[in-house]
Amino acid sequence: MIKHKTFAQKRTIRTGCTLGLAAVVLCSSLTAEVEDELDELIVVSTRTPLGIDRVSPSVSYVSTEDLATWQNQRLVDVLIQQPGMALWSTGGLGNTSSLSVRGTESNHTAMFIEGRRLSPGFGNEYDLSFLTPANASSVQIQRGPSSVQYGSSNIGGVIDTRLRSGLGVNSPESNVYAEYGSNAFQHAGIETRVGNESTGFSLSTSSLSTDNERPNDAFEQSNLTSRFDWMINERLSFELLALGFANEKEVPGDTITPTPFNRQETTNWLISPGVRFKTDQVSAHIFYSRSERNSDTFEVNPAYGPFPLFPYLGDFPISNQIEVINDEFNLQVDYSLPGDSLLTFGAVFRNDQVDNSNIYTYNPLDPPTPYEESFQQLGSFAQILWMLDENTELHAGIRSDHYSDFDNETTGNLMLIHHFRGSGTSIFAKAATSYAPPSAVDVAYDSDISTPLNAESSTSYEIGAKQAFLNDRMNGSMVIFRNEIDNLLSYEPSTFDTFNIEQATTEGIEASISYQATDEWKWVMGYTYLRAVADRLNDPRTGGFIPDPAKDVPLARRPRHLVQLSTHFKFTEDFGAGLQLIGQLHRQDIDPSAYLQGEAEDFVVLRMVADWQVTKDWSIYGRIENLLDESYASAAGFPAIGRTAYVGVKYSF
Repeated sequence: MIKHKTFAQKRTIRTGCTLGLAAVVLCSSLTAEVEDELDELIVVSTRTPLGIDRVSPSVSYVSTEDLATWQNQRLVDVLIQQPGMALWSTGGLGNTSSLSVRGTESNHTAMFIEGRRLSPGFGNEYDLSFLTPANASSVQIQRGPSSVQYGSSNIGGVIDTRLRSGLGVNSPESNVYAEYGSNAFQHAGIETRVGNESTGFSLSTSSLSTDNERPNDAFEQSNLTSRFDWMINERLSFELLALGFANEKEVPGDTITPTPFNRQETTNWLISPGVRFKTDQVSAHIFYSRSERNSDTFEVNPAYGPFPLFPYLGDFPISNQIEVINDEFNLQVDYSLPGDSLLTFGAVFRNDQVDNSNIYTYNPLDPPTPYEESFQQLGSFAQILWMLDENTELHAGIRSDHYSDFDNETTGNLMLIHHFRGSGTSIFAKAATSYAPPSAVDVAYDSDISTPLNAESSTSYEIGAKQAFLNDRMNGSMVIFRNEIDNLLSYEPSTFDTFNIEQATTEGIEASISYQATDEWKWVMGYTYLRAVADRLNDPRTGGFIPDPAKDVPLARRPRHLVQLSTHFKFTEDFGAGLQLIGQLHRQDIDPSAYLQGEAEDFVVLRMVADWQVTKDWSIYGRIENLLDESYASAAGFPAIGRTAYVGVKYSF
């Protein structure tokens, strides 16, 4: 009771702080002048702005209008609708979520905001369940290897959230919203943009709380995302990004071994100043980014006596503090060549500092085992976008990364795109290498120095096509892909050792089609066929600690068939509604009681959204998650939330 009362008190304080900050922001006023909105440009594919017709179908662009239409509260709400992307979660809002892109591991896809790498934390797991598309102008997704452009941990791909700018807004734009829903859900926030031709500021801040469904599963979050731009002159500009969130999460555990007392508090912030310089032929962008992630965990764990009997001694509390600090300097230069070709080169330096108060929490009566380490990375890359003729372009790049604690890595890519002008057809082919270095948790649990850790690496191939039909009302794409991954890291709990041993292959087909049937009615459909298998030292289907080599073992939680469907209809100019469907079929998972891998239950989940613009300034909106009240678990032992409903009101001014 005391703990829940504390949650409620902090909820009130955080909401007050959010509204107080909003009041301060709204009191500011800047003269605004008209500036046309920029066309939709894709940055994530090459780190240079390209029209959507110049990128492969392995790239997805989610606009701010799409985010609003589908009421996307979390970044996972956006990603789960994209081809080739399977997500699983350990329960309700705020619980751990993992992402597999084209069957790769969850640590093989990196998260960025405006090109700044977000902190993956101690375990190289991004806080997907905490990340929001707040203040976003778009969410851009590159499926497939991206190490040349972005460096480490991009075997699966890259996700980059681009932020809205206040430059050139006609007049200050703001909205305040509040939402209420099932399981004591409350969410309130404010968004604002102010600016003129030379300066701009945008901000989004909110506070959220919910009890979820299971005991000891409450979640609270406060977050802020902001951007400031200053056009010093026609050639030089300054930018400053700042974002952060603070979370409190009760951790319920799985259904076999629930944890009624465990909880975690996490804070994460990033601040990044940058400078851009541009002439007719050269543009340069340099930024510094500093982020810090702090996590305090409280657990109650069983304790056991000495070998050989291991008598049970009771349950005892144990706490753990983890701090990860990341510093990054990044430079990119673009040089225009004759014939609309572009040469890009750049460099990056990163320093990652990791502190963990106790890496061995298996027995709470053992003295703490602290861990502290720092890792440095120096990388450089070059790429060329070469227009071979008016219909054909070649994208080629090479990158070299040097690490303080691991072997150096060199990666490259080569992509050819051909456009059949007038027919709406384009085809592409790509080959690339990529890698993912060991994370802090891998190094911390590497007890055997005779098995030095190396980066996981991959060689990948893709071919595909895009086609427009019916005067661009219908657009379709298909990609055939294959990833050959070597040196996958494995952990042996009996010896507390991490080592490179496994190999994996992921291959399949992604297909998507969008159809603007009428001005009011749109359909989007996606399908992915995936085969993801690994050669394993210990077969997870048989269990035990004795080495049990096996080949072509299906990777857990990767669905053989992934289906996505959405449709939205504008009944009137002021009222619209939509449906989204997600299906994961033919997959395997680890049984939480037997610890063996086997067939997992298929699931199909449906959600519905609706929005009514009551007046020019007021709107009412709502959504129903898990509309059919499907009983399922995307991760075995962690049941998903049943049917829930939410309603919100927004005032824009």
